[in-house]
Amino acid sequence: MNHMLRRQLPFVLLAIFLVVFGMVAPQNVVDIGVYALIYGLAAIGLSLLMGLAGQVSLGHAAFIAVGAYTQAVLVSKANLPFILAAPISVVAAMIVALIVGLPLLRLRGHFLALATLGLGIIIGVIVTESEFLGSTSGIYGLPNISFGGRAYDSAQEYFMLLTPFVVIGLWLAVNIVKSRTGRALSAVNDSETAAECLGVDTFALRLRVFVLSAGYAGLAGVFYAHWLTIVNPSVTHFEVSVKILLMVVLGGLGTVWGALIGAVAVQALDEGLRALVPILIPSAKGEVQLIGFGVILVMVIILMPGGLAQLWQRLRSRFGPAGASRLGQHEHEITQEEQRELLDKSLGILARTDHEPVGTTILEINGLTKRYGGVTALDDLNLDIKAGEIVALIGPNGAGKTTAFNMITGVLPPTEGSVKIHGKEVAGQLPHVAAALGATRTFQNLQTFKSTTVLGNVKVARHLRSKAGLLRGMFMLDRAEERHIETTAQAAVDAMALTPLADHPIADLAFGKQRQVEVARALALEPSLLLLDEPMAGLSGPERDSLSWLLRKVKATGVTIVLVEHDVAAVMALADRVAVLDDGKLISLGTPAEVTNDPVVIAAYLGTDDDAEASPKDRVTTQGGAQ
Repeated sequence: MNHMLRRQLPFVLLAIFLVVFGMVAPQNVVDIGVYALIYGLAAIGLSLLMGLAGQVSLGHAAFIAVGAYTQAVLVSKANLPFILAAPISVVAAMIVALIVGLPLLRLRGHFLALATLGLGIIIGVIVTESEFLGSTSGIYGLPNISFGGRAYDSAQEYFMLLTPFVVIGLWLAVNIVKSRTGRALSAVNDSETAAECLGVDTFALRLRVFVLSAGYAGLAGVFYAHWLTIVNPSVTHFEVSVKILLMVVLGGLGTVWGALIGAVAVQALDEGLRALVPILIPSAKGEVQLIGFGVILVMVIILMPGGLAQLWQRLRSRFGPAGASRLGQHEHEITQEEQRELLDKSLGILARTDHEPVGTTILEINGLTKRYGGVTALDDLNLDIKAGEIVALIGPNGAGKTTAFNMITGVLPPTEGSVKIHGKEVAGQLPHVAAALGATRTFQNLQTFKSTTVLGNVKVARHLRSKAGLLRGMFMLDRAEERHIETTAQAAVDAMALTPLADHPIADLAFGKQRQVEVARALALEPSLLLLDEPMAGLSGPERDSLSWLLRKVKATGVTIVLVEHDVAAVMALADRVAVLDDGKLISLGTPAEVTNDPVVIAAYLGTDDDAEASPKDRVTTQGGAQ
């Protein structure tokens, strides 16, 4: 069975199971199933928003309400048939999400959660106070769905109608997770800064998924309206948002399958609590089962933060095949000869032909300054980097090297000054702007994407070099592009001699190997300007030698390299020019020989040996080892 068939088989089995369930299950159980499928649609959308985009929504019921009320107005007052009204209602929910998402998604963390909670309250007030929408009574007397000569007026009929929508909706969501968009959003959730530096426009992606998530909720609202044949303000209540949130968390964040499973579990739990609470608390009134929801939500977060998906993984690891893919098994060390053969082949795949001619100014830094209150981290840096050279930034800790990198790549806005890449101003712009111009970087403190594998990390770097959007990913129209991404990402992995580790979770790797993955990821973007922040930190001696050899080969393809490195001996052997920073100021710039013999540099950074007869080269080696 090929990979494509294996990927579709679970959805076929799900469809068969739901059809059989709808045919043989008792009436009262099918009733619960109808609610589970309706809310499951909204939960699938919310799982994309929370599990992929990392955004918490406490007011998702607002989008269900928009879909439900729009559908009710169109079928009861405009007399549109279901088949025409439903798409309009879904689009209405998406438009509302777009309007509110533009400002809201600039918020982060609990601020966004509170803002979406406020949105739910606003929608609730609007529908309650609107006479056109029936005020507190709502819009009632809605017709049952009927088309194709068939009326869906029983629980079994309605369950059968919902089944293809839920299966297809789940299929589309899973496709998104496995697509270029899903890969980028997962990376953003792991490290927004690293994803931005690889060219991911995080705001635009989050907005698209927010709108798509609202579309799923709007569709749930459409079916909600016709199932109950009435829409009133209760659909906007916080209870509904809590229920959908619990479905996603209980099912397991990061898995859309978990959202559907969580929907079934929560709906069954809801019915159970409605029956159990009056027995335990005879005087209980209203939605007391919310207390049970709250208790269960807290227990899941504390005891099983990965939800039912985490429980499933534990069972698979315990009873499945015993660790055949664990780190360290079925691996072999790549020899130096093998690595160099792989590198030559890889650079043939990754090398670009549109680099600037050697000697052309590729990076212009003028008056770059960063102040934090009364502290000046970088003071009036002026530096031009030419195409096809390796330039090293050295200096003591706190000299401003990483601060300079952060401002060049857009991670930090400068207090003053200008940064131009290929003649275009990037100072103060977001990191994806610099990445789009061919500049990317690694980080002093590791910024890997912990939720995926070595190869998965590197694939994110192909975001800029690929074009498939949300819709192409949803409908699997990106297969040819995905195969090319796989090939080029594998080439970058091979270049760093990480081939045996390609399918291992990056979180299982040693620090030095993760550092190498960062370099491979940067190479996979096919940059014209590569900024490496302490790339040799944590590497063994042979690994350092291999990296130095690789960087020379990369430079030979036309890539410009700027690196921060404390191994001064390695820097002097590798760099064409060296810039020395001290206390935020550029104190020396020149060839390695010129800098090594500069008295100012020796006094500020390289130091002097007790042995007055020690050569400058000896001082460099000694100081480099001490760093």
